[in-house]
Amino acid sequence: MSPTFRRLTAWAIGPCLPAWVVLLALALFHRIAWNDALIGSALVFVVLAAFTLKRLKDFDGVIGYAEALLVNPEAPPPELQNSATAARLQRALLALRELWSERRDQAEGLARSRQYIIDALPDPLLLLDRRRRVRGTNAAARELFAFDLQAAVTQGGRIVADRDLTSLIRDPKILEAVDASFATMTTASAQVTLPAPVERTFRVLIVPLGGDGDTAMIISLTDQTEMIKVERMRADFVANASHELRTPLAAVLGFIETLRGPAKDDPAAHVEFLEIMFKQASRMARLIDDLLSLSRIELREHTRPAEPVDVALIMRATVELLQQEAARRGNHVVITASPDLPRGLGDAGELGQVFSNLLANALKYGGEKGRVEVSLDIAPERPPSMPGRGPCLKVAVRDYGEGIAREHIPRLTERFYRVDNARSRALGGTGLGLAIVKHIALRHRGALTIESTEGQGSTFTIWLPIAAGRVG
Repeated sequence: MSPTFRRLTAWAIGPCLPAWVVLLALALFHRIAWNDALIGSALVFVVLAAFTLKRLKDFDGVIGYAEALLVNPEAPPPELQNSATAARLQRALLALRELWSERRDQAEGLARSRQYIIDALPDPLLLLDRRRRVRGTNAAARELFAFDLQAAVTQGGRIVADRDLTSLIRDPKILEAVDASFATMTTASAQVTLPAPVERTFRVLIVPLGGDGDTAMIISLTDQTEMIKVERMRADFVANASHELRTPLAAVLGFIETLRGPAKDDPAAHVEFLEIMFKQASRMARLIDDLLSLSRIELREHTRPAEPVDVALIMRATVELLQQEAARRGNHVVITASPDLPRGLGDAGELGQVFSNLLANALKYGGEKGRVEVSLDIAPERPPSMPGRGPCLKVAVRDYGEGIAREHIPRLTERFYRVDNARSRALGGTGLGLAIVKHIALRHRGALTIESTEGQGSTFTIWLPIAAGRVG
């Protein structure tokens, strides 16, 4: 028995019952014959069924329309012809659809407004549900955790990550603080260090909101990297500067004391000592300049340069500046650059400092009357120490000097580390050049690699990102 027939029977029998009772009473009191009563009952049922069937089709149409609205709020309403009641029901559904549509638009508008507001906030924000899943983010958080916006799910105007918090922050202190905050419904705070792409330290504020909805907790991350680095650099500067400056300063003071005493009337000693004092003072000046330069670079290391620069042009300008020094030493610098070399992303001043340091080292330690080769090309793959994937710029500086023993290579970029202290100081080195190069490379989201063989020379390679849209 079909659903339509069952509804038809149920709807027709109810109105037929009074007529059937009357016909039955008339037949019992012999007012009409039993055959006539049966025929009359059948006629009443048929008439009412036919009348009901016409309206039943309209109600079926309204029911189908209500079911369609659950799937598609813009579903078209059916055409009704036989039932005023069904028409009233359909008009009520249409009014409800308009109300729902208006309320939905308002909710989505509010969600978009909220998303615009949190996207404008400078600190990364994560919105969690009760299961510790990330249900919303702001622009700063998506940049920090490298969310793929195209793969993210958009719900009600909010950009939703739909990932567990542990996939972003694995620090046990933070996860325990989140669980404790959910359990006690109190605000908590902690500190976390995120290692990639550049190590950064954040103060994490955890605020539970209660409820079981999409947003049950807000996590805010405030970058403390710069403040911590400032404190660390102050301590490092005092320790390193006091150690490195003590020797030349003691020498200058000793010569001044000698000139004021035993060599007071010795012109030859004056000339000799003043020359030595000038060299020691110049060394202190270079040391202070390098320390300040390194401090500035470290302070901005978490901020990536985003300007397209002509790396080949910067290298040629640097070689020109050092041409006189190369000629004095009898060295020859050869530049080989790919003809279709794209622009890189970087800071022109800092890249000039990198190339100057590498070339100066090659000229100092590459041997007298040696050859220094500079090559600029596109590398199809990045080295493991460089973040990201895909091609990059490769700038290599090769000398043919004595080379460096393998055990020294990992430590060359440490501050004040020297393979040969006496030779480095004699050549005017501060021990900070390669540390500066490494930190500039890190700020550019690039890398520095060193290859060297004793007796054959060394190759220092800088890997830099390519400006968008400039490959191929």
